[in-house]
Amino acid sequence: MASGAPAWTWAVPLIVGIIALAGVVATAMVAYLNTKRQLRSAHTLKIAEMRQGWINDLRNTMALFHSYGTSPDIDHRNRREFYETGTKIELMMNPLDEDFEALQAVINQFLEASTQDERFDVNDEYVKICQGILKREWTALKHGVMPWNK
Repeated sequence: MASGAPAWTWAVPLIVGIIALAGVVATAMVAYLNTKRQLRSAHTLKIAEMRQGWINDLRNTMALFHSYGTSPDIDHRNRREFYETGTKIELMMNPLDEDFEALQAVINQFLEASTQDERFDVNDEYVKICQGILKREWTALKHGVMPWNK
């Protein structure tokens, strides 16, 4: 030890290297976690966007079916579209949905009604079921995007 330096001075570069390595690892971990969070957020938003599109399409289809169902006179062409619209609603819905059977029943009541009065008798129940489904789907969408807002 001719230079007069303490014996432990060889450890300083090693300690600095370990601290620098720890900083690099910590930075990499933070970057990884941020990227993972951003990807999850982007995925959630894309699913929400698609779900909102489905809800909008379902609402429009339900409204179209309702307008056919409450129209006084339906010609042959419109009657076909009336049935087609009812079928589209059924196909858009999950058969396991808690309101599926009630919705299907009220759609069939609309389709089987032979008079305007019979169709008007079904009107309130149809609107009530549709509103319940759309509200539940909106709530599910909102909670999927903002889970803290339950």
